Amino acid sequence: MVVPELSALGGTRCPGDGLGVAASGEVLLALMDRELGSRPVTLLGLSLGGWMAVRFALAQPARIARLVLVDAAGYRKQDWDEIRSLVTVEDLAGVDRLYEALFVRVPWLMRLSRPTFLRAYTSRAVRNVLAGLSEADTFNDRDLSRLRMPTALIWAEHDGLFTVATARAMAAAIPRSHLEILPGCGHAVHMECPGALIAALQRFRRATAEGALPAGAPVPAAGRQV
Repeated sequence: MVVPELSALGGTRCPGDGLGVAASGEVLLALMDRELGSRPVTLLGLSLGGWMAVRFALAQPARIARLVLVDAAGYRKQDWDEIRSLVTVEDLAGVDRLYEALFVRVPWLMRLSRPTFLRAYTSRAVRNVLAGLSEADTFNDRDLSRLRMPTALIWAEHDGLFTVATARAMAAAIPRSHLEILPGCGHAVHMECPGALIAALQRFRRATAEGALPAGAPVPAAGRQV
């Protein structure tokens, strides 16, 4: 498993201290070539990473064997004014508003580290990435219909940024998709419900194991759908 870090927060050196959607594809492709060769891979992205994953899969479909989108950003038909108001954070009150969208129950460590979160979120890296997002980078139903690889959409039931309605719309547009809703979780599902997320990933992996899913066949339903 290769986990790329695309900002200065994790030690990456790059222009603007952070790579946005438009710049991420070339870097991801080079990283895959270096670490994994030319074989198709399973690509997983969460939130902004899911946005990047969709754009990469559209540009390089032959490199993606399976696609996993967890609470993914980037779908064009959403209330982007509301989303922007939540992700624009200037003070601790803004952190609290964002936490309400990220969590059903804010983890104790996140409550204690609100000032640290504020410093990271208002860093040059995060500000530049958010400022660089544009409608041209988003994707619509026609784009999603071109994704022919098995695709899992794993979504938090109480995602306060990208709603379950968005997940349903995306799943309807992707030919070989499976949508699984994780109950009792907020947007930061990897922090709030890590066990449920891992179980959903394992179900998708088993359902799409080599030889288990003929080319063109829909992904079998598994787990809880809403």
